[in-house]
Amino acid sequence: MLLGSVFTACSQPMAVSVNNRAVYDPGGRLLGSEVLDADLQGCINLALRQQNLNSPSQLSVLSCANSEIRELDNIGQLIQLRFLDLGNNLITNITPLENLRQLSGLNLAGNQVNDISPLLNIPSLTSVILDGNPAVPCDQLVSLRQQLGDNLSEPAVCSD
Repeated sequence: MLLGSVFTACSQPMAVSVNNRAVYDPGGRLLGSEVLDADLQGCINLALRQQNLNSPSQLSVLSCANSEIRELDNIGQLIQLRFLDLGNNLITNITPLENLRQLSGLNLAGNQVNDISPLLNIPSLTSVILDGNPAVPCDQLVSLRQQLGDNLSEPAVCSD
C-alpha cells in the first residue's frame, strides 16, 4: 500500500525549475521570450491565457500580487502594459520598470523596494502605491510626490 502511494505521488505532473527559472511545465505555461523570474513568468502566462492573447507584448493589464516575485528582469517586453499590480511580493530592484513606457498605474505595496528613482523616468506614470516599503529613501518620495501629487500612496515611514 505504501509503495502504491509513492507511485501515485510521483505520477503527478510537476513544474521543474533550476536556479529559480522554470525549465519545464507540463501545464504548458512556459512561453518564449520569458522573463527571468519563474513566478513572474507564470503570472504572465496565466494572464495571456485568461485574456486570450498570443504575446506578452499584447498585455495592457497584469495582476501578479502575492506571487513571490523577486526579480523584474526582462519585464520590458510588456510594451503595452498600462496597469501593473506587484503588491506583496519580494521585490527590491524596480529598475527594469523604466522600460514600460506606457505604464500609468503601479502597485508595489508590501515589497522591499529601496530605490524608487526609476519611477521618475516613466513619464506616463500617474498613480503609484508604495505602502509597506519602509526602505524607500525620503528624498525620492518627495520627488515622486511632486510628480504624482495625491496619486501617490506612500509608506508610513521612509529611510534617510
